[in-house]
Amino acid sequence: MKRIRVMHVVRTMATGGTEGGVRKLLSGLKTDEFEQSLCTLITDPMSNTPKSTRVICLGRAPNQAAFLVPQLTRVFARERPDVVHSRNWAAIEAVAAAKLARVPVVIHSEHGRDMETMGPQPWRRRAIRRLSFRWADSVFCVSRELRDYYCQELGLPSTANIDVIPNGVDTNLFRPNPEARRTVREMLAADSETLVIGTVSRLDPIKDQSTLIAAAATAYERGLDLRLVIVGDGVCRPALKEELATRSALRARTFMPGEVSNVSDWLNGFDVFVLPSLSEGMSNTLLEAMAVGVTPVATAVGGNLEVIEDGISGLLVPPRSPDEVCRCLERLVSVSLRRQLGGNARKRVLADFSLDSMLKKYALLYGGLLQPDRVGSAILSRA
Repeated sequence: MKRIRVMHVVRTMATGGTEGGVRKLLSGLKTDEFEQSLCTLITDPMSNTPKSTRVICLGRAPNQAAFLVPQLTRVFARERPDVVHSRNWAAIEAVAAAKLARVPVVIHSEHGRDMETMGPQPWRRRAIRRLSFRWADSVFCVSRELRDYYCQELGLPSTANIDVIPNGVDTNLFRPNPEARRTVREMLAADSETLVIGTVSRLDPIKDQSTLIAAAATAYERGLDLRLVIVGDGVCRPALKEELATRSALRARTFMPGEVSNVSDWLNGFDVFVLPSLSEGMSNTLLEAMAVGVTPVATAVGGNLEVIEDGISGLLVPPRSPDEVCRCLERLVSVSLRRQLGGNARKRVLADFSLDSMLKKYALLYGGLLQPDRVGSAILSRA
């Protein structure tokens, strides 16, 4: 059987949820069914791609404005993929380019928002997105909230043919691991009574780690024995360090290890995972923490509302509310409550957000849209 040639188009393959999802596809889709390649738009020294993946980089500078349709069209015409799959605004020009290159199937997906896209979109972006969504053979988002946002923003009916494919997590890699827990907590000098509060994400304004720092500072002032761990790197690292410098007592109990390769080990060392984002598509690290069995506290925004059942598999708080986060931390001093919520969190991921389920849906989408009767979306809706 001829393998389906899929070309993924993304701005970069640096650390991030969208990029992580692409890596899961590159390593997870069956190689006897799919031949995958990658097209990145900018030159980024932080890009991290599986060595076996064929990568084409357009070589644009990060801050260089450019009209990419001609260059992308030439790439697609030369490579002749069966499917082109672009992601987010940065790569949306790939839709028009793929159509011009007569690619059989063109897919576009939206995976989240940043600070620039929190509110109403500029008219130019709305117009281009409307055209691109119309030209694409399939459009999907990673959460229902994100789909509803784009329907409203673009003036599309709620019945618009935009699918939802949630992110998935490898529940064999991300699972409870007592040995990893002991190792991490020894490194943090945290005993059994110490509440280890952690987060894992890029250090970006949209992730609002400042709220977590403020909440942890208040909790410590109220007598909680705690350690704060902020895993990740990004543009906000200097500002967060400056903020911690004004809170000397908390700073001595805070660890910022940067980007790490053993995220599962670090998550196992946490008692509470806090995601204080101002907006989320569907957070991979939230799913990973829940798969490990860590109690999650997250803002009631975006896909978080579709992942956490408030009071059952975690706790939800309003955004920019350090007092509410602090109250949650005080509640979660209770070991029995953490065990209950963390256990339910893992069950939730196993039931609805497994990597196997995600890979199956992508495979059905890619393969289904290449069939003569174009049944990809119909198959997807039944997966």
